[in-house]
Amino acid sequence: MSLKSKLVTGVFWSAVEKYSSTAVALIVSAVLARLVSPEEFGIVSLASVMIAFFSICTSMGIVPAIIQRNDLTSKNLDSIFTYTIILGAIVALLFFSCSWCISSFYNNVQLIYVCQLLSLNLFLSSINLVPNALMLKNQRFKLIAIRTLVIQIVGCSLAIWAAYTGWGVYALLISPLLSLLLMLVFNLYNYPRAIDWTFDKEPLKRIFSYSAYQFLFEMVNYFSRNLDKLIIGRSLNMSALGYYDKSYRLMLMPLQQITSVISPVLQPVLSSLQEQKREMGEKYNKLIAFIGHISFPLAVFLYFSAFELINIVFGNNWNPSVPAFKILALSLPLQMILSTSGSIFQASNTTNLLFFVGIRNTISTVSCLIIAVSFFSSIEAVAWSWVISLTINFIMSYHTMYHKVFESNLKSMVFHLRMPLLSAIIMISLLLLQESLLPVDNIYLSFAVKCLVAMISMAILLFALMRFKVIDIIKFLRS
Repeated sequence: MSLKSKLVTGVFWSAVEKYSSTAVALIVSAVLARLVSPEEFGIVSLASVMIAFFSICTSMGIVPAIIQRNDLTSKNLDSIFTYTIILGAIVALLFFSCSWCISSFYNNVQLIYVCQLLSLNLFLSSINLVPNALMLKNQRFKLIAIRTLVIQIVGCSLAIWAAYTGWGVYALLISPLLSLLLMLVFNLYNYPRAIDWTFDKEPLKRIFSYSAYQFLFEMVNYFSRNLDKLIIGRSLNMSALGYYDKSYRLMLMPLQQITSVISPVLQPVLSSLQEQKREMGEKYNKLIAFIGHISFPLAVFLYFSAFELINIVFGNNWNPSVPAFKILALSLPLQMILSTSGSIFQASNTTNLLFFVGIRNTISTVSCLIIAVSFFSSIEAVAWSWVISLTINFIMSYHTMYHKVFESNLKSMVFHLRMPLLSAIIMISLLLLQESLLPVDNIYLSFAVKCLVAMISMAILLFALMRFKVIDIIKFLRS
């Protein structure tokens, strides 16, 4: 099978997985938002941010390292699997022990029990690392799609039942815990591994040169991605965190549906071009154009439809999320493009650059957040700091990538984004006209009108300019 065929097949099944899962997640989120309070969502959000930090300590960049290395034997994989079990148990116990400190720092008793339950999550996800990496390495995207959808339906159904029967904050923990348990059983059935009682360290040393920088990047990137939630939980309150997290997650949904479909496929497929950097750069430019055609108009639509979306999906008790959602929507195009950059650094064997880029981006993000919290105490200020720092990070990251990896310059990327920018300008003009000339009070009708205006703006670009065709999407990686 050719590189293009592998990529198209991988993207297709990855899309099936993500889009079906998102449909389920969106329905479940809409139901839970009406059964669980913003404060309880804030508690689980904060605990999830905490556990994400400990998860990095268990993963240590092992998954991309296994995908990249072709010289690992079955015994080597068993050795790595054994160490993930040991490390997962240690980190899970450590997180369990830290639950009291976390609860005290944020002055919330419920955090003790939530963190202790989620410590099991750490252990299960650690055991999942090697089998999951093997599924990706062998490009079993169809199997992954079926697995994810079935497990999510089961977990989310139980979560809704628990919320309806009054479990409160604990209803939000059922899906992540059960999903990981079922995924572990499924993964080990398809890719069974044995414990290596010799505890051979050689395989770990072999992948360390690659995974070390990946691990360090993930550690640094954690603070860049999650510091806003940590600060809101400490400086404001759990309800404010709940509102912010809802707006952030809703904004992320379209981002995840595009980039999470493409990114898992990029590294396994493009790693075959790791010695042909310029060709990799040309294909990546076409991928950026594809993402840009979707993300720029989508960001405009989300900005103008923020009130309707929040009310329709979560209900009017989540209206405080609207201003933050509008601000965060502005960052969507840059986020969607930037989220694919890690796969390029991995595929080109330049994880050292990924680490240094991560450090630089984190410094920028932290600086902007500190300024926002020091002078303004609102989730809107935090959202603005995120947008500003993301813009800075985007420019610096791609300057490094194009010069160091592709041995090119940013002009080629800007050239491929000219039409997406034009489509966004057309949509802004039409939506401003609609709001001034045809305002609608009913949220459902208003949302329908804005959807219609968005489709009209895309039609103008498609047919009047005759530039962006459906066939271009299918052929976006053709040489």
